[in-house]
Amino acid sequence: MAGLQQTNSEMILLSWVRQSTRNYPQVNVTNFTTSWSDGLAFNALLHSHRPDLFDWNAVASQQSPVQRLDHAFNIARQHLGIEKLLDPE
Repeated sequence: MAGLQQTNSEMILLSWVRQSTRNYPQVNVTNFTTSWSDGLAFNALLHSHRPDLFDWNAVASQQSPVQRLDHAFNIARQHLGIEKLLDPE
């Protein structure tokens, strides 16, 4: 039922995220809620477009979900000018 409630724009955005993160086997984005909770999807999305900013393997394998989310928010703010609107906690 959740899939039926998504708008066309949400489905297009979700498709873009899936396409952008397809080369990251640890990442499986199926929605805009639980798929993001471990921080891998956000970091993979950033890394897929700017791999020069950080070492993916270090982030994916050595940090807790909160640390990975904090890392992604900090990278987005520092290098891409995207303000942190949520708290990883």
